[in-house]
Amino acid sequence: MVRATSKKNLSSMQVLKTLQVLIQGNYTMQELITKLNANESSPVFNNSVISKYINTCRFCEFDIPKIHNKYFVAGVPFGMELSNSDIVLIENLQHMVQETMTSKAVKLFDKFITKLNRYSNKKIARVEKNSYRITLELFDGAISEKRKINLMLKNKQILECIPCKMVENRGKTYFNVLCNGSERMIDTGRVSGIEILTTKYNRNFSDPSVVYKLRGDLACRYTLRENEQLLDKSASGEITISNRGETRDILLSRLLRYDDKCEIITPIEYREAMKSLLNEALSNYGEV
Repeated sequence: MVRATSKKNLSSMQVLKTLQVLIQGNYTMQELITKLNANESSPVFNNSVISKYINTCRFCEFDIPKIHNKYFVAGVPFGMELSNSDIVLIENLQHMVQETMTSKAVKLFDKFITKLNRYSNKKIARVEKNSYRITLELFDGAISEKRKINLMLKNKQILECIPCKMVENRGKTYFNVLCNGSERMIDTGRVSGIEILTTKYNRNFSDPSVVYKLRGDLACRYTLRENEQLLDKSASGEITISNRGETRDILLSRLLRYDDKCEIITPIEYREAMKSLLNEALSNYGEV
C-alpha cells in the first residue's frame, strides 16, 4: 500500500511539474522534454509521458491546445475572470508604466501582464471544422469587446489584426481583418489558431457606401442584391447603384468582372484600388 501511494504521488508531482512549465510559456514537445529533464537527476520525461500528463491536465479542465506544434495554456479552471473595468484599469496602468518608467521596468511589467494572462480569461483556440462555433464566438467576442487578435497561420506566420467580421463567399469562410492598416480577407483554411489579445483598439467601423455605375446590356439585366439600392437610371439606360456591407475585396473582384461596363464613383479609395487591380491584370498580359 505504501509503495502504491508513493508511485501515485510521484506521478502526480510529474503532472504538476509539466503544468508548471506549460504555464510559463508556449513550447514544442522537444522543448518541454528538455526543460522538464533539466531538473531531474536522470531523464524521466519523454514524448509519451508528457503527452499522458498533458491529457491528464486536459481531463482536469485545463484548456491546452496544440498550435504550430506548440502547446498553449489557453484557459485554467481556477482562472481569474477579469471584468471590463479590471481590464481598463490594467491597460491604464500599463500605459502609465510605458510613459513614465524605464525600459527595464516596462519589460518587467510586460512579463507580469503575460503571466496575468496565463491565469485570466485569456482565450486561444484551434481553427478546425469541429471547433468553428468556438472560433466564431471568440472572433465575435473580440469584435464586441474591441480587442485585437492574433491569427496563427499554418505557414507558422502570426498576424496581429483588428477583427472586422466573418465573411462567406463562394462556399468559403474568411476572417475579414485589418492588418498593418490594410483590409485583408484571410481564408479560415489557412489559419491554425486564433488568440484573443488583451490589447484594445479604438477604431469604430462602419461599412462604407460604395456607389458605382453600370452601362450597356449589363445595366438592363442586372439584378440588385439585398445590400444594394438603385439611385438613378438615365435615359440612356445607365444605372447608378449604392452598395453597403459587401466586403471590399469581394465587391472589387465582382465589379472587375464587369469590365468597361462598370465605373466606381465613390469612395475614391475604391476607385484607386480598382485602377490598381486593372493595371495588375493588364500587366499580366503585357499591356501596361
